[in-house]
Amino acid sequence: MSEVESTPPRPGTPEAPGWWARATASLRPAPDDSGLVEHAEAMTLRDVLVRFWPRLRPLRWWMLLGALLLTAGPVIGVVEILLFQRVVDEVLVPAQWRPLVALAAVYVGLNLLAAVVDGLEDYLSTWITQRFLVDLRGDVFSHVLALPLHVHERRRLGDTMSRLTSDVAAVESFMIGKLTTGVTAVASLAAYLVGLFYLQWQLALASMVVIPAVWFVATTFARLVKDVSRERRRRAGSLGAVAEENLANAMLVQTLGREDDALAKYRRENDAIAGAELAASRVRSVFLPVIDLLELVAVLAVLGLGTWALATDRLTLGGLLAFLALLAQCYSPVRTLSDLVPSLFSATAGVERVVELLDEPVPTDRPGAVALPATGLRGEVRFTGVSARYPGAARDAVRRLDLTVAPGETVAVVGPSGAGKSTLARLLTRHLEPTEGTVTLDGHDVTGVQLASLRQAVTLVLQENLLLDASVHDNIALSRPDATRAEVVAAARAADAEDFVLALPQGFDTRVGQRGRSLSGGQRQRLALARGLLRDSPVLVLDEPTTGLDRDAALRLMRPLLDTARGRTVLLITHDPEVAALADRSIHLGTLAHDHLEEVLA
Repeated sequence: MSEVESTPPRPGTPEAPGWWARATASLRPAPDDSGLVEHAEAMTLRDVLVRFWPRLRPLRWWMLLGALLLTAGPVIGVVEILLFQRVVDEVLVPAQWRPLVALAAVYVGLNLLAAVVDGLEDYLSTWITQRFLVDLRGDVFSHVLALPLHVHERRRLGDTMSRLTSDVAAVESFMIGKLTTGVTAVASLAAYLVGLFYLQWQLALASMVVIPAVWFVATTFARLVKDVSRERRRRAGSLGAVAEENLANAMLVQTLGREDDALAKYRRENDAIAGAELAASRVRSVFLPVIDLLELVAVLAVLGLGTWALATDRLTLGGLLAFLALLAQCYSPVRTLSDLVPSLFSATAGVERVVELLDEPVPTDRPGAVALPATGLRGEVRFTGVSARYPGAARDAVRRLDLTVAPGETVAVVGPSGAGKSTLARLLTRHLEPTEGTVTLDGHDVTGVQLASLRQAVTLVLQENLLLDASVHDNIALSRPDATRAEVVAAARAADAEDFVLALPQGFDTRVGQRGRSLSGGQRQRLALARGLLRDSPVLVLDEPTTGLDRDAALRLMRPLLDTARGRTVLLITHDPEVAALADRSIHLGTLAHDHLEEVLA
């Protein structure tokens, strides 16, 4: 061990941990070394309110009505307890039953009123919560769907799913659940305090001494709760990431015999979650007894002073019993408020992860963006001095690129891996924005046109064959839902898919399974190509369309496919020189200079 490692920092030096860190070290979760999911940026309670309050503004009047209903409940409770004083002093102590009839009628009326108020408040609260959740879930899901491809490639799907579900629920918990709890507790505390001071103000003052102490303890432990909660939330995302990755690649895991490694990773994340939960339990085991002790001290003080009040005729027996009943009710909202601060910090941990997701920029229409015409586009594509770099990358994916593709021309883009071939397709569809230069379609700068119309004009068939768990027909028609059956069949025929589709159990109505796993790689590729052809957009981008096909199958597919696409501008991204030879011309992207294009006439 080195000298630096073996010599502990001296107390009082900047390196030495403070007394709070030393005292609470055993309460904190173990540090993480998995690196699967990073911590989201920390937010204060005020930051969260400022960020999400605009979403609640349309519901603010309904929330005000809910607050009034929440306040009515404790007020009714106080009235019932004050009536109890009269039951003791006017019925039990003198043993007179006549006043009981009137008091019982009032009790029944108050009980019915409380039932109506509670029912209305519960329904209204549920309605507000679901309205908020439905809108938030939809907005977050829409935002995630709109994220550029490189963001989805960078993020773990399991972690994203965790944010879309449990972490979105944490936003609702913070903005509605916790705030509602706080309003209820404050309203209850205020009503009970009024009742206590009405009965005996000296006793009320004595019983309230404990409240500042409870609040101090709660805010002190809240910092620990936030640390624990943030770690627990992040570990939940890591657990989802591990599960998704291994289940999505179950065949690979089984084939290579890596089940034990996958299970070990899964258990490690589970153990980490368990460690965070145990850390939270340790916090509660210290926090709750302290609160109980403070409440006990206050009750004992009230009993002592209550005896004095009885002896000096400052309070009747019924009044003392009512006071103690109110005091017992009073400490419940005090405890709720003391728990509220830690629970708010706990919810904040999930809110931070949702905000981090929402802060990922998405391509949007610029002010004044125009829509490309639905018909009449010629399909001229031009890259002029284009450079582009993926976020976090050390160098440009393409640099100072100049390329013109004439309308109706088929151009093959070839080059080694990493040369930026697929980046051209992403620039054209604005899944990536250029850092300099312009990309135009029929003279329109793509950054100045409406995104929906741009992606309607450019059909991108990705290298990864993406299929839904639906029928063959529905997968092909995904690009044009209004297409007729005959048009879907024609697209399948053009993509050399009709024969194998008709051989399936239900033909075009056969479900392909999750991600098309009931089909071979080549079959999935043909369906993806058929989907691209069906859209009939003026520009068609084929990203490695023959991946997974042998030479004969690739040529048998591409010759009729390009004939079918004749008249459309086609960018054919490929590493296969024989497929590239089918194009009108080929360009070669180099990896050394990135600004070097070699053109080879086909």
